Amino acid sequence: MTRCHPARRSSLVSLQEPVPWNPVRAAREMAAVVVFALLLVLPGPLNATLDDADLQRTWQRAFVIVPDESGLIRGWIEDIDSRLERTLSPHPTVIYLHGCAGLGRISHDAARLLGEAGYAVIMPDSFARENKPRSCDAARHIGGLHRAVLGWRQAEANLAISQARRLAWVDPDNIFLWGFSEGGTTTATVTGEPVNARIIEGWTCHAGWNEYRGLDAPSTEPVLALLGAGDPWFQSIYLKGDCGAFMKGRPSSTSIVYRRPDFLATKHHLSWHPDVQHLILEFLALHHAQP
Repeated sequence: MTRCHPARRSSLVSLQEPVPWNPVRAAREMAAVVVFALLLVLPGPLNATLDDADLQRTWQRAFVIVPDESGLIRGWIEDIDSRLERTLSPHPTVIYLHGCAGLGRISHDAARLLGEAGYAVIMPDSFARENKPRSCDAARHIGGLHRAVLGWRQAEANLAISQARRLAWVDPDNIFLWGFSEGGTTTATVTGEPVNARIIEGWTCHAGWNEYRGLDAPSTEPVLALLGAGDPWFQSIYLKGDCGAFMKGRPSSTSIVYRRPDFLATKHHLSWHPDVQHLILEFLALHHAQP
C-alpha cells in the first residue's frame, strides 16, 4: 500500500508541460544513464562470500547506543558488551544498517533518536572489512559501483541479528531492522534471520538488477517504507517507483511517499524531520511483541 502523508498531498503536473533545457542537469542524467547501462551488461552478482574474519569485523566494530538510567551508553560493541551485560536489563533493539558512505552523522542521529525513545541500537560497520570496494559516488548521487555489495550487506545484517539475540541486554523477542539508502536496499531484500518489523528509508524497491528489486521480507514482517518522490538518487527510469508496488497482501505495511510541494519530496535523508521521527517511533511501538 502506498500513501502520501495526509498533510502532504500535491497536485498533478501535466506531462505535456515543457521543461526548460538545463545543460548541467542533462549532463548528470546522461552520466547516470551511461553508468547504469554499463552495469546492466555486467555478469551476474559477484561471489558475495568473504572469509569469515572479514564478515566478523563488521560485527566486532559495530557501534552501539543503549539507554541507561544515567543517559545513553555509547561505544563499540567489542569494548562495552561485557560491561553492558552486567548492568542492563533487556531492551527492545534496532539493528541499523548505514548507507553506502558508512557510519556518519545520519546513522548516529537515528541511533540517538532511538536511544532516547528507549531502544538499544546496534549499527554494524560494513567499512570495518579489510576489503571494501567502493559502491557509490555520494557526491554525484550514483550507486551500483559494486553490485555484489548487496550480498555482503545482507550477510552483515543476518550476522548482526543472530549475534544480537545472544546478548543479555537485548530483548530477543523485540528486534527490528532499519536501513538507510544502501542499508534500505538491504533491509528490503535480506532473508534469513527474522525480525519484528522493518523500516526502509531512502529506497524505491525498483532496480534493473533482479536481486535488488522488490520486497523479500516475509509477509508476517510489517514494513514501513519512506521515500521522497524527487529523491536525487532515484531519478533514473530504472529506479523510479516506491516499495508500495510490492506490498499487496501486506495489510500491516505502508509506503509513504513525500511529494511536491512538500519540502521532503527532494530529500534522500528523511528521518531528521520530527514528523518522520514520529511515524518511525509509532510504527516500532505498534509492532512490539506482547509478553
